[in-house]
Amino acid sequence: MKRLEKSNKYQTIFCLILPFIISIVVYLNCLSNSFVYDDESTIINNYFIRHWSNFPYIFTSKYFSLSAELTYRPVVTVSYFIDYTFWHLNSSGYHLTNVLLHAINSILVFIFTFLLLRKRLLALIASVFFSSYPIFSEAVNAIGFREDLLAFMFFILAFICYLKANQLKFIPYYPLSLCCFLLSLFSKEMTITLPVLILLSDIILRGLPSNNANDTASSPNKNKKGNIIQYLRPRILHYYTGYFLITIFYILIRFFFLHNPLESKVNAYPQDSLLTNLFTMIHVLSSYIKLVFLPFSLNTDYTVPFSNSPIKLSSLLSILLFIVTGIISFRMWLKNKIIFFFIIWCFVTLIPVMNIFPLSNIMAERYLYIPCAGFSIFIAILLSKKMSPSYSLCLKRDAYVHASSMDINSKNSSLYTSFINPFTISILSCILAGNAYLTFSRNSDWKDGLRLWAKTVKTSPDSIRAHINLGNAYENRGLNSEAIEEYKRALGINPNDADIYNNLGICYDNMNMLEDATSYFLECIDINPRHKRVYNNLGVVFVKQRRLDEAINSFNQAISINPLFPDAYCNLGIAYYRKGLLNEAERSFKKALNMEYYHAKAHNALGILYNNKGIYDDSIKEFEIALRIKPDYANAHMNLGVTLLKHRNDKKGALFHLKESIRIESHQEQANGIKKLIKQLEQAN
Repeated sequence: MKRLEKSNKYQTIFCLILPFIISIVVYLNCLSNSFVYDDESTIINNYFIRHWSNFPYIFTSKYFSLSAELTYRPVVTVSYFIDYTFWHLNSSGYHLTNVLLHAINSILVFIFTFLLLRKRLLALIASVFFSSYPIFSEAVNAIGFREDLLAFMFFILAFICYLKANQLKFIPYYPLSLCCFLLSLFSKEMTITLPVLILLSDIILRGLPSNNANDTASSPNKNKKGNIIQYLRPRILHYYTGYFLITIFYILIRFFFLHNPLESKVNAYPQDSLLTNLFTMIHVLSSYIKLVFLPFSLNTDYTVPFSNSPIKLSSLLSILLFIVTGIISFRMWLKNKIIFFFIIWCFVTLIPVMNIFPLSNIMAERYLYIPCAGFSIFIAILLSKKMSPSYSLCLKRDAYVHASSMDINSKNSSLYTSFINPFTISILSCILAGNAYLTFSRNSDWKDGLRLWAKTVKTSPDSIRAHINLGNAYENRGLNSEAIEEYKRALGINPNDADIYNNLGICYDNMNMLEDATSYFLECIDINPRHKRVYNNLGVVFVKQRRLDEAINSFNQAISINPLFPDAYCNLGIAYYRKGLLNEAERSFKKALNMEYYHAKAHNALGILYNNKGIYDDSIKEFEIALRIKPDYANAHMNLGVTLLKHRNDKKGALFHLKESIRIESHQEQANGIKKLIKQLEQAN
């Protein structure tokens, strides 16, 4: 007996470690990936997460204007606070966090499946399948989609604690389950389906309550309705009421106390029609079914054709697939209630993202993270039936035997209890190897924005988001002409998108075509007068045009829209400096640095101001701080080199920084003067 318990202990440890390791290995190549997709607004330009002094704003209505979130997801934002504390803007650290969260979720899938079904082999297959499933690559690779990882983690923890509370009757498990449920809701809204799944699990899986497992199995239809009602009645007070109250509390917070008014303006039904939305979402649902079983040709941005009639061929095929799935599900209800439950899991958890409340993306792979946990267990059950004949008999029972009535340490729970078909093992190995290969390959598509969106444009040529993001990627590489071409293609799809005009203005500004830049920025303002970044960008152009009063007004407008906007404060300081208002400039630079100490441009600008005031030691200090933050800052190298030479006669230090400035940016405006000064210093030496 002791030997069996020891063997079971080692098997459990192995089953916990294996999916964790597979998750790490499969996603190892994503650690070198850069920030992509929404990561620019969520992390790179999100100054809100950079100071813990901003933390209290999470619980106020200022959360929406200061953070990058459209909806209230404070748990996700807190995770960004923690990541920035350790990693600043090192993308590898953020990717490591995502991979670890997915690895932990893989372990939780094993624990949940084993607690529910008491089959270690089945639970291991489910967790390994989950750890390597390629459909999850979007949720793991995009930092901005971490909400799905966190939401599932707390979602499944809440379910596990509920199962433990039922089995052990240990009081702390129930409040812990409620806490996890609340955290999952504040990670992502779609976890609101947890109480429904708990109720369904009690109805479908538990069947008739009986102290005798054989009675339960042999008399599944005896006074079934009365017994289920009798079984559920005490649970309404002891368990379900708590989840109901948590749900009501969340709805009040989400839709009344901390609701973002911009959400309803951004999201709308397709063609503003409920009927079109219905037929379109039937098409989306059928696409999800195909994608779940055939996770090939994955896409970052799906363009779903709107459908307003069931007569179209695509609509008819979608409805047919939906009907076939419904028939299969009904047959499972009659033959195998365990499989039926996990089919229902997939559909129930998809309901919140079926555009009942309008979404900005009506179809996305990340929406399948929670539903496909149920699909992973579904696949594991099918494979386990082939691998274990004894378990196949158990699954064919009409009524499910209560988990607590089964001996955890019995032989049936061992990993190697029954004859395992080598052919089935080969099939399982091929499936898992195929999943791992597809996931590993998909990770490389997320290497950087240019690679990701170039591929997305090929698969979704009508996607406005794909063209915009590909333009952004080109712009970040300094390829402004290519970026303009992509932005104009996006304008051809939607000529009323304010962001496109803002992006075009930035490109023309980069090319020093200031009049064109100004006209596009003004077009953006006409479409969206509350666009917080366009006023800052317009102010930068005005400074270049020496229209300083207009620049100051533009920067102040940007600050009025977003009070935590260090870029605008820094640029406002530059405008004041150009106008000769040095004290106002210094105050603006310091405000920027109070919000974002790691703002290299503000340190460099403050160094120039101190140099102008004759405070040379402070000037040098600010240039050095700017270079510690941003070692490839050409202008800061130039300023530091000139200041060291002029006020400390440090020719060696000056020569080093001047050479670095030219090496980093050989075509800068002062390039000729710097080269001349370098030549003089070299001759002097």
